[in-house]
Amino acid sequence: MTPELAVSFPAPERGLRYWWQRQIQRRYPDDEGTVTLRHRRIYLLPTKRGLFFLFTVALMLLTSLNYAISLGFVITFLWLGVFAATLTHTFRNLFGMKITAVSAGHAFAGGSLAFTVSIDSGDHERERVQLSVKEAPLQCFDLSAASTRLITLTRPTYRRGRLPMGRLTVATEAPLGLWRAWSYVHFSLEGLVFPAPEVAPPPLPQGTDPRAGTGMGRVGNEDLAGLREYQRGDPLQRIAWKAVARGVGWYTKAFEGGEGRHFIHLDYHKLPGALDTEMRLSRLTAWILQCEREGRPFALTLPQVSLPLRKGVAHSEEALTLLALFRDGRAEAAAGAGR
Repeated sequence: MTPELAVSFPAPERGLRYWWQRQIQRRYPDDEGTVTLRHRRIYLLPTKRGLFFLFTVALMLLTSLNYAISLGFVITFLWLGVFAATLTHTFRNLFGMKITAVSAGHAFAGGSLAFTVSIDSGDHERERVQLSVKEAPLQCFDLSAASTRLITLTRPTYRRGRLPMGRLTVATEAPLGLWRAWSYVHFSLEGLVFPAPEVAPPPLPQGTDPRAGTGMGRVGNEDLAGLREYQRGDPLQRIAWKAVARGVGWYTKAFEGGEGRHFIHLDYHKLPGALDTEMRLSRLTAWILQCEREGRPFALTLPQVSLPLRKGVAHSEEALTLLALFRDGRAEAAAGAGR
């Protein structure tokens, strides 16, 4: 066969699974708001236990027919009735349940990202309901009638950027585990994964606040704000030598106010050229977290986008968002910086 005519076909099992997922995605491409599980969304199949149960009942039926055992016929058809009745109970365990997407959190690469959904039981009690998304631990719970519960699902993260929750599977095998009923929900819920911070970053780069005159590191007119733990790179004149002499530990004096205040300028372009893009973003992430812990204002400069000098949790989250979406497009990053 010539290379032009060579065609590769997927494995039958993989191809069937792909076709089934495409059919589900085509019927329910994106779910918005609250999703109520109805007939068309719920699927039913016997479990392995149910198939073994049917096989056992078939053997009982053959034995009763062969030896004309009346009691065997009674037990056989009794178990067949139980098998049929559990189908209805398993289906009703999901029917009418309402699911709503609540929120998506944020995490650092290598951690776990949390997604929260709300489950409304409706008028019926729900037993052993299972919720799962891709690569997330299975959540199993019970719900009483007319109650609502928040369920948090966590997905592992491997790289920065946006991480969608993916397809949510709602399933149950109650009451006897003979049938499995399940449904798929596709919420357009996305979380944000920040770059992983560098483990041991160098000292923070310092510049001169243009709003406070010139000069750097001048402390003549500044007020002592307190002490903080000593970090490598702190000026010797700011070390609390009295505390060191008393054996309390190494601390650095923190000042505020006065002219000549210094501030932190985090510039992507001024990082060492030996660092690649991900290592630069990792170092900037570590510095941003350090500034947030110490309550220090900082400015951030990235290619064609920058953040002014500010401080606080909102400012740190905005800066981390820019780092997380650095490869997603400059227009999106610039829009985030202008909020």
